[in-house]
Amino acid sequence: MATQDEPTRSTAAQHSAATPWTVEGGEASPHLVGQVYAVCEESYGAVTATSCERWDTELSRKLVGVALRTVRLAQRAEYPQALETYLRENRERLQRLWRRYGPGGMFAQELVLIGLPACCVLCERIGTALLWLHGVWGREGHEETARERLHDAWLYDTPEGDGR
Repeated sequence: MATQDEPTRSTAAQHSAATPWTVEGGEASPHLVGQVYAVCEESYGAVTATSCERWDTELSRKLVGVALRTVRLAQRAEYPQALETYLRENRERLQRLWRRYGPGGMFAQELVLIGLPACCVLCERIGTALLWLHGVWGREGHEETARERLHDAWLYDTPEGDGR
């Protein structure tokens, strides 16, 4: 016969077996995805001088959701403003990324993700939560090469003073 305490122990056992990804890495609310996407869209439009007619909005919003899985629950409310600050501080770097890998750049077509506003949040997450992004990206079944190429371009091809 089950006692009243058994469900509590069972829940506690499940919680103790949870990984940081399952506790922290849950889906973000649609509202937060929308807020972060708007920040990405604004920054991306300013950097690329392109408009939303050229973007795959659905895929970009999906990738924003993936990136948000790597933002700690306690930081999610403030994350849109933190991202906005990061993108403002790294605008020149984003411009270098676009010049090199965007249409007309010397490495055009090398970065599939460069054509999406979500690349803004992905660049920030590469710099902030790389291993967590790597794990979530793989679990979500996205093409690994696309993330790896963006990772390499952001970390190694765009730092200040690289003469590009």
